[in-house]
Amino acid sequence: MARDDAPWLPARPAAGRRADVPEAGAAQPASLPSGSRPSPAVPHEEAPRRRRRTTASSSSRLRSAYLALALATTAVLVAGVAVVPRYGSGPATGTPVADELRRLPTDAAWSLDLAGLLAPDVPPSCVHVWPSAAVDGLVAVGTSVDLETDDAASSPGCRRAAVSGNTSRVALVEAGTGRVRWVHDLAEDVPDADALAIPATQVVPAADRVLVQVQTSGGAAQVALDLDGGDSREVARGRRDLPAVSVAAVGRLQLRAVGGTDDASRRFSLVDAGDLTEPVWQGRADVGTTPLLLESGVVLEADGRSSFVDGRTGAARPLERGRGRGTTLETAAVGPAGDGSLYVVERAGRSRPTVSAVDPLGDRRWTTPVEAGALDVTDRCVLALSPDASSVTCLDRGDGRVLWTRDLGGPARVVPVPGQSRDDVWVVAQRDDGPELAALDVSDGSRRVAVPLGPSDEVVAASRTVVYVVTDDSGTSPDAVSAYDASSGRRLWTSTSPGRVSFWGGALVVVDDSAAASRLVDRTRVGSTS
Repeated sequence: MARDDAPWLPARPAAGRRADVPEAGAAQPASLPSGSRPSPAVPHEEAPRRRRRTTASSSSRLRSAYLALALATTAVLVAGVAVVPRYGSGPATGTPVADELRRLPTDAAWSLDLAGLLAPDVPPSCVHVWPSAAVDGLVAVGTSVDLETDDAASSPGCRRAAVSGNTSRVALVEAGTGRVRWVHDLAEDVPDADALAIPATQVVPAADRVLVQVQTSGGAAQVALDLDGGDSREVARGRRDLPAVSVAAVGRLQLRAVGGTDDASRRFSLVDAGDLTEPVWQGRADVGTTPLLLESGVVLEADGRSSFVDGRTGAARPLERGRGRGTTLETAAVGPAGDGSLYVVERAGRSRPTVSAVDPLGDRRWTTPVEAGALDVTDRCVLALSPDASSVTCLDRGDGRVLWTRDLGGPARVVPVPGQSRDDVWVVAQRDDGPELAALDVSDGSRRVAVPLGPSDEVVAASRTVVYVVTDDSGTSPDAVSAYDASSGRRLWTSTSPGRVSFWGGALVVVDDSAAASRLVDRTRVGSTS
């Protein structure tokens, strides 16, 4: 299929109104292609004369026909195996299933005028949209005023809007349908919010909340909104003389560095989304170390000892059982849902590092001597990236056995791709001619497909047969998104947009320069060729 480069923005909807959405899955009438004809009827055989041949002659011809048919069938099967696309067949890794867009998407399943919805008093060209990551198909959207606009006539209006601060609304949107569940104005909770600051939003269904962090004249403030109705549940303001900088957020837990991020402080707090004002835990970490936040708690080094702090209770337990003296924790990772173990890389003095699985009581289930600088855990593997990041080893999650090792051909990193199959391990490796995205088969590490990447390319999502890559040149040129076949690496299509493109869960959404958002889909009739 030839590359298809085309602008793809649908017409912007009228302010405050959603575009009409055609009925999804409507049946298409079957019809013959233009100019085609029905197959002619098979004529009746002249039976009397042809049936007088000898039995031996008929049997010989029949055997020859069967032999020819068998040879032809074998050839078709052998040739067919060579050309059948090989895609990962396992289910997606707990992330939203991405749309299967094998053709250039040109239709809008829905459109929203976000400028009119969230900042009606601000010129649309001044509005910058900040969507959260999608969780359970929900995206929280906030806005800020952008003073750097290409529309010179809008600049005075942008400055006035920045002063008035009328851009403090947040909306919760269903990514699949475009339905707006609610809109809440943060001015009711933090009237001194800075209209120029980027609102950081996070959807936390486990706590029934949407968290919004804004910058105010008195420092950072965080507002917890009710997931169902958008009502304010809690406001937490940091102390101006003792600022708390967010280091990481995973699930309903947040790790904050208290008093700054320099090594002289090293004070941290662990906060649960259900109670922003009362930290679950506060403590210190050794200079030169950074606590590692996991979904269930935080791992840290303090006074030369490794500990795990439970994210529910704040209780700390030492990770010392089965460890030798002088053993340091270098990195750690958590397993998939239902796996209570920690996977850690440790080193005792100058000895070779080891990878261990540590159960919830701190006991080691297994330990394997493997050179590892980073870990990633899948359903089947504990992936240990070598210290120079040029190779990856798959350790069996159950007993730590080395299942396979693969040379990646250069410095690389494991890249979890939203929507990817459990049969795949995606890595980005730096090669002499540029970065390359490759899918490794999780069963043996064999390379299934490779896609060349540009220096500004980012892998954003994958469906069963398509991998999506967005090119972001930081505003110097329009965003571009490319779709690649996940079996051959062949580029299916590429298109540019004057706005911002991203995946809201599994939906491809473009936000144009007037802050109108549209979910792009392909409504090509099923049965057409790709």
